[in-house]
Amino acid sequence: MLRLAYHRFPLARIAAELSPLLLFSTEHLPSSSPYEANTHLKHLVKANRLADARQLFDQMHHRDEISWTTIISGYIAASNPNEALSLFYSFLTDSSLSPDSFILSLALKACAFNSSFHLHGHAIHALTLKSGALHSVFVGSSLLDFQSRATPNDPSAAFKVFEEMPQRNVVTWTSAIAALVRAGKCRDALLAFASMPVPYDSHTYAIALKACADAGFLLTGREIHAGALKDGQSNISFVSNALVTLYSKSHHLYPALTIFEAMQTRDVASWTTLISTYSQTGRPSDAVASFLRLLAHPKDGNPNDYTYAATISACSTLADATLGSQIHAHAARSGFASASSVSNALVTMYARAGLLPAAVAAFRETTAKDLVSWSAVIAAHAQEGRAAESFSLFDQMRCHGGVPATEITLASLLSASASAAVLDAGRQIHALALAVGLESDPMVTSALIAMYGKCGGIDQAAAVFACVRPADTISWTAMIMGYAEHGRSADAIQLFDVMRERNIKRDGVTYLGVLTACSHGGMVEDGLRYLDAMREEGMEAEKEHYGCLVDMLGRAGRLKEAEGIVERIPAGMADEVAWTALLRACEVKGEAVVGRKAAGRAVENDPGCAGVRVVMANLYAKGRRWREAARVRKEMREKGMRKEVGWSWVAGNGGEVEVFVAAGREHARANEVYEMIGLVDFGARMVGREEEL
Repeated sequence: MLRLAYHRFPLARIAAELSPLLLFSTEHLPSSSPYEANTHLKHLVKANRLADARQLFDQMHHRDEISWTTIISGYIAASNPNEALSLFYSFLTDSSLSPDSFILSLALKACAFNSSFHLHGHAIHALTLKSGALHSVFVGSSLLDFQSRATPNDPSAAFKVFEEMPQRNVVTWTSAIAALVRAGKCRDALLAFASMPVPYDSHTYAIALKACADAGFLLTGREIHAGALKDGQSNISFVSNALVTLYSKSHHLYPALTIFEAMQTRDVASWTTLISTYSQTGRPSDAVASFLRLLAHPKDGNPNDYTYAATISACSTLADATLGSQIHAHAARSGFASASSVSNALVTMYARAGLLPAAVAAFRETTAKDLVSWSAVIAAHAQEGRAAESFSLFDQMRCHGGVPATEITLASLLSASASAAVLDAGRQIHALALAVGLESDPMVTSALIAMYGKCGGIDQAAAVFACVRPADTISWTAMIMGYAEHGRSADAIQLFDVMRERNIKRDGVTYLGVLTACSHGGMVEDGLRYLDAMREEGMEAEKEHYGCLVDMLGRAGRLKEAEGIVERIPAGMADEVAWTALLRACEVKGEAVVGRKAAGRAVENDPGCAGVRVVMANLYAKGRRWREAARVRKEMREKGMRKEVGWSWVAGNGGEVEVFVAAGREHARANEVYEMIGLVDFGARMVGREEEL
């Protein structure tokens, strides 16, 4: 009867399942048998009542292998490897039991969580050899997973374990495939997937789909999707998450969103995948909206560090530091603000918004500074033109546990060298790139070309460019821009034409470079022709292109045409950049009427811009309209507006970078500097008078 009631009535079944939890009381523990205590322990762990489970475990008079395995597995499931390993070592020292294959496999799982446990993992590996437990499929699978995480770029150690295993089940094969994916060997991973002699499970489908997503194999991914559908595995949350990632990375957003909305059970990983999908496909507003949807569905779980990082990246794309700071506050309340992925996203977000102090504060709060953390804060200082700070941080990074330089770090330092026009520092970074074998990386190569170009070494930039193999858009664009900025318009245009002949992909920045060359070379008709060619290639002109076009027409004295171009710019693009370009052209040509209109429109777009008013005052003064010039300057004084202070960098004989502010006295040797400037100025004036005589 009881058995019949159990199967027929859900309430009876639920009561039977819950009864061990309801009856649990430590007061009755002394009379409990080991079997009853272990049963209580299993139910508490299964119900995620880990604190109660630990209380019960600590009070148990008799602990067997099942007791230890149950409590350790609970901490691993709760992502607490520290406590899991602590319990494992207590098992070794406090109990008279010998470790079996189950408990050894759990210890290896704990060691696979992050790199700080890898030494423990190697010690436990030695223990498995000593105990003869390597033949166990459980130990072998856990050891394989640990080895692949300990050396993610080299799966050879993991595959040595795989080849020596006498038995291999679906878990073993899945771990081996995951090791290949982690090492970037996605094609090999898919070949292993296709040759599996055991049926796939949901984890196998998920890792195979990840391989397709990472490698861009959409067709293969669709075939695996069909197999998961046939086997009834496609609706499992982590398989659905992998499918969303596959389609979103392949820029097939509709099927990705369809799969997400059809999911019967969503967890925080599902929402994080959706947020990342929107963020990476140019829909940052939808990414933030999805984050808010997650907060409105607490049953799906709470945001984790990856969720916050993806959402903050979306705020960075939106250039909305206010919204980003609110997400930052939410992450801080949840205890995730100091996680590496979150703080790295915060550094980038605040840096893009020009809030360097906030970026530095986020970096300092990072609990475990990794390579990405250091690269982000170095890039933040480089972006703000703080070359000295960038190099100082780089020195700190190299002293911080031997963190190696990467292409991102080197490119940021080269950018800092370029912004400060410090050629010697740039050459040192070039030498470092050669030493670590990154001189051929496209990111480093393009940064080298830009650095040499900005520092006056256009021939050195050309020498670096000549070694670029294979041809890539970024390096060619950097070289075209370098020629344009050095006034070598013919070389820039010739290089652009070669790029078209070889069918090397061009983007909006490439066209901006050739338009700049036409502007500096006074080649208006060529510039207009290239703008038409850009549109024919399916690229829409951005505000930077229009600004360059206006500058080109202005330099040629064709101010009315330039004004007409600005008037026809699509709504939202005719910002202060285009109007200011027209205003500066009017200043050069002394055209006050068009200049006054351009100044008015520029001020409308940016009311706080002092530079526009300075140019307008200069324009009036050039036309001897002193009253109007005085009125503009008086208005600036009344509003407390000041033109942004200029900065200068000088590399000393020792290689150190000295920073100066225009008219500033903060530098320790300011008096000597101004005395020398006075002497140079006096000498120049004397030479000028001698030439006049």
